[in-house]
Amino acid sequence: MKTLLTCFAALLLLLLSGCAVNKSQLVTLSSDNLTVQPDQGFVYDTDTLRLTYQFFNERGVIHLIIENKLAKPLYIDWKRSAFIIGQNKLDYWYDVAAVNLYGTAYTNTYARYFRNWNSGNSTVDLTGSISKENSVDFIPPGTKLTKEQFVLVPGPALVLPGQYSTEKVASSDLFNKKPVDVQTYQYTPDTSPLKFRNYLTLSTDKDFRNELVLDSKFWASGVQVMPQEQLTGGAYIGTDVQHTGATTLKSIPYYRPDSFFINYTQQVQY
Repeated sequence: MKTLLTCFAALLLLLLSGCAVNKSQLVTLSSDNLTVQPDQGFVYDTDTLRLTYQFFNERGVIHLIIENKLAKPLYIDWKRSAFIIGQNKLDYWYDVAAVNLYGTAYTNTYARYFRNWNSGNSTVDLTGSISKENSVDFIPPGTKLTKEQFVLVPGPALVLPGQYSTEKVASSDLFNKKPVDVQTYQYTPDTSPLKFRNYLTLSTDKDFRNELVLDSKFWASGVQVMPQEQLTGGAYIGTDVQHTGATTLKSIPYYRPDSFFINYTQQVQY
């Protein structure tokens, strides 16, 4: 009887513990002052410049491209530009320098076997460099400036308020052809769980007498929740996907430059 109760308790504990399921949130963005182009992302296009935003990456890396369409230089002041998430301002430029050091430590290999050897007795030769970002960037005529500095969702998956609809869709996983349930949330700018802006200050002269301000506004207008294999088509996407290259990201079945994805693990209780 005791053995039977022990087995039952172990089975109950196993059922209560549940299991981990790999899930993905595919977040689609909208903007009220930029145009979405299917292959390029969000675009602001004038006779002066072409501003492009692309986001498709793990957790939404902001990929920013500024193209100078003038016959004279264009300047951007990073000191007066900012990424704004909710009501929190993050600066593009800080008055600090980065130090990169390279060194070799030398210790007496034989001395460390002696009883009174001082483990702190060593010498280090260091070489390095000090670098500092420009507060103002110069964009020559007919050239582009590219910048990647901020991530939209650095922490856990988005908390999704409101109701969702569920749809069975064809599986994109080559190893599993069973239809997949995809949950879809829709949001307005007022109800969205993610709102952000990118504020840029530019000029056609280095003294910024002819100042141009571009305040790009975005919000998450839709979120699809699905098994991770459905998002990737069954392919493995590493945790450091920023360095896998655009070709790998564009091979994902749900690729869209106006979207990004969050991979996470969900505990399912039985």
